[in-house]
Amino acid sequence: MISFSVKDGIWTIPHINSDHNHELAKPEERQFLRSGQKVTDACGQVFTSMKDARRGETKAFFYIANEVGGPENVGCTKKDVYNYLQRKKNEMVEAGDAQNLLNHFKRKQGEDPNFFYSMQLDQYSRMINFFWRDSRAKSDYDCFGDVICFDTTFRTNKYDLICAPIVGVNHHWRNVVFGCAFLLDETMESFVWLFESFLESMGNKAPKSIFTDEDKAMAKAVKIVFPGASHRLCTWHIGKNAGKKIGSYLGNPEFKKQFNHCLHGCSSEIEF
Repeated sequence: MISFSVKDGIWTIPHINSDHNHELAKPEERQFLRSGQKVTDACGQVFTSMKDARRGETKAFFYIANEVGGPENVGCTKKDVYNYLQRKKNEMVEAGDAQNLLNHFKRKQGEDPNFFYSMQLDQYSRMINFFWRDSRAKSDYDCFGDVICFDTTFRTNKYDLICAPIVGVNHHWRNVVFGCAFLLDETMESFVWLFESFLESMGNKAPKSIFTDEDKAMAKAVKIVFPGASHRLCTWHIGKNAGKKIGSYLGNPEFKKQFNHCLHGCSSEIEF
């Protein structure tokens, strides 16, 4: 404890008690102290590099933890790592590029009165998510919008934003684009914002079925915004995950034949 006084603009410390009146934090608890929560420049470079290599925040954190002898020696928590990477990503979307995009959307709306766009800003008025669709997409959705497919496997090079097209199939079995978005992250909040923007742009006409991957945050958003829609997983993602989970069995020709029949050849639950 330290006591001090100020007289004539001069600070003086008349008393210091060096004895602590509380139990000191244990070494493994230092990372939870405010004074101990800091992402150093060296760690930040490693976190950023691993993020660029598609290694998640958790893997990046434990990689550093392994290098320094444990999580208590990292100097920050996993939440700090996540916040650090989010700040860096936010800083990347430069104001000039955001303004140019907004100007482009306004020009498109002037050329096409049915052009729709929506942007989401963070607490610092920085753009984090945006969605758009043109009049052709609206016309196609009116005719073929009973079933939509939503995919987030693509990213841009410069800003690492997630490209999220919403597509369907027309009467010629050709893909049609109902809209497209770029998202900062794959959280439930971002998906809810996107689905609500999409629904607004289509006159609140919800699809009857929606196909996505097995992302849990996406599944929660579908239930919130499209509670009456039938949510199914995309067969492409099922096949991709099958290679990871049961790859050894797929080497058996008979097993692979039966698996593909279950995946693509069954027209009813009973047959499946």
